[in-house]
Amino acid sequence: MKRGLEEDAAPREEGEEEGEEEFARPQKRHFRTRAHSNVLNANDFWYPASPAEVPVSKYYPKLAAESVATPPRITQVDVGCGYGSLLLGLASVFPDELILGIEIRPKIVEYVQKRCLALRHEARTGKVVSEGAAANGVVLNAAAATSGGHIDTSAAASDGVAAPACENLWAVHNNAMRFLPNFFEKEQLTKLYFCFPDPHFKRKNHRKRIITPPLLAEYAYSLCPAGCIYLITDVSELMEWMVTHLTESPLFERLTNEALTADPAVPVLINTDEGQKVQRNNGNMFIAVFRKRLDPLEPREPPPILSNAVAAEAAAQAGFVPKAGGERRGMTW
Repeated sequence: MKRGLEEDAAPREEGEEEGEEEFARPQKRHFRTRAHSNVLNANDFWYPASPAEVPVSKYYPKLAAESVATPPRITQVDVGCGYGSLLLGLASVFPDELILGIEIRPKIVEYVQKRCLALRHEARTGKVVSEGAAANGVVLNAAAATSGGHIDTSAAASDGVAAPACENLWAVHNNAMRFLPNFFEKEQLTKLYFCFPDPHFKRKNHRKRIITPPLLAEYAYSLCPAGCIYLITDVSELMEWMVTHLTESPLFERLTNEALTADPAVPVLINTDEGQKVQRNNGNMFIAVFRKRLDPLEPREPPPILSNAVAAEAAAQAGFVPKAGGERRGMTW
């Protein structure tokens, strides 16, 4: 295996004893970090030499044990997963698929991993351990934590998330722009998510954007036939950039908004932390989904590059329409 920093922490093996404090729900205020990283210079990561060396059994110990003859494979990836709100939504919608978040900021990855372990523990034991309560040795029953009883459980439920099993999700610290092919085999993935990616407004920084022609070739390599790329942003200029590059690529074709209404992943996109922030600010949201073509070499007429109005309509169908006038654009950046 190649090594940069230490390998990402993985869940402890079953049977090993840990105190309840190990499973306390983390609080975001303890994991704040800078909003952006220089993706072009971020190379000092642990990464597997090949997809076969990805420690899937450590990331998902309940579902991908080493003893299983044919362990399941990761099929969905959230690139730039942030604090993991999209991962949690997807874990509930797709409980039978392994979902991985890739994030370049280490403190945020630590938060997501701790959050995941806490929710797994709650689902198994029915107990909620808040970060503050753990310091005092207090363990709350899961029912009491949501009943508004005699115990103040605001810390335990501060993220407003029910406790899904979360056995099918994990996050790793890495740079997807550099090492994605090291993690996934050819045609392994069914879905790639790019949820509110960095816009990199300056022209000199456009090469740092997550959607570029060289990267599209890597995404197509990892996606299975008919696998999809999901895009959501509140920055109109960035959506135009991403849509233009994907539309012009012979590797992908855009799905119609009618097709998106039947996709259970689309409504999850607007209910992430960033999506809720945009809604509070009455901003704009744009959604587009592109599917890998079955035969990229098959001739086709150049498809039209659709305007942002179509992407805004997709967001409206998913459940969000900004109120006319007073939109506070750019407030999330």
